[in-house]
This record gives sequence, C-alpha cells and structure tokens, in this order.
Amino acid sequence: MKRRSLAVLMAGLSVAIGSAIANPATAQTQKNNTYYCAQLNSGWHTFVNTPRGRVNLIKWENEFSDGWTATKRCAAVSQRFQNYLEQGNLKFIRTGNINKQPVLCVANVRGGSCPTENVLITLKPGTDPEQVLIKLVDFRRSVSGQTLTLSADDPGFYSDGEFYVDMEKFLESVPVDN
Repeated sequence: MKRRSLAVLMAGLSVAIGSAIANPATAQTQKNNTYYCAQLNSGWHTFVNTPRGRVNLIKWENEFSDGWTATKRCAAVSQRFQNYLEQGNLKFIRTGNINKQPVLCVANVRGGSCPTENVLITLKPGTDPEQVLIKLVDFRRSVSGQTLTLSADDPGFYSDGEFYVDMEKFLESVPVDN
C-alpha cells in the first residue's frame, strides 16, 4: 500500500515538474499581467499592467447596442481578458464569426478554433474583424502611417487564412505608458 502511494506521488510530481519545465517563461510572464477597465481623460479604456509597464490596449468610444455602453463593454471585455489569462487560454487572439457576427476570440494553440466560449469581443455586423485586430496590435503603423508588414518577429501572423496575434510577443513589444 505504501509503495503504491509513493508511486502515485512520484508520478504526480513528475507531471508537475515536466509542465513547469516545458513552458516556465511564458507561464510566469503571462501570470504577471493584469487586465482591467479604467477611465482616462473622460474615456473608458482596457489596460494591461505588465512587468514592463502599463499598456493602453483598447479605447472604448461607441455604444455597441442598447444596454452595451462603452463603460459596460470595457468592464466586460477587460474581465474576459483577465479570466482567459487566469485559465491559461490567452496565448493567441484570432478572428472569427459566431452566430453570423464578426468576433475576436482567444485560442490557446496556433490554429486553434473560435468556439462561442472563447469569444473576447463581438463586433458590429459588417465589421472586418481582421482589420480591427490589425489596428489593435499595430501601434507602429498607426503612429508612422506606414503600410503593414508582417515578419517572423511580429506578433501578428496568418494561419489557415485567419489572422492571429501572439499575445506574449505583442505585450513584449508594444509601447508602455510611463
């Protein structure tokens, strides 16, 4: 009986240690981030605090529909970011369509699907989700007015025709507030 308990304990420790060794930096970096909604200059924003500093991720300006004010969407989406982070599912953001509406959703693997339970932001009908995601992550282009160029070092990439953003790469490279 004691040998069996020891064997089970050793097997459990092996799995735990193996998981920590497989991806320690990503797990630690991601866990140090905090997503939240706050008002800045009379506008509502989704921010993320990272070890490098605060990132102003989204500015919420318009109502989505009746009852979904900028304030409500900011709070709901910021909480979704934080929940997906805590669940370990915030590796990638990708585009998709759910119930005939364009969405941004999370995927924890490259090429991951966009099921209903992974929706991060629902966009207005007719909105191009790829353009929204590109705007979200391409601060350099918006500042310089340059054409978007994607390279292996960029956080954005295409997989099976869908645009993805690697959140770890993005948060390592995006400018932070001082």
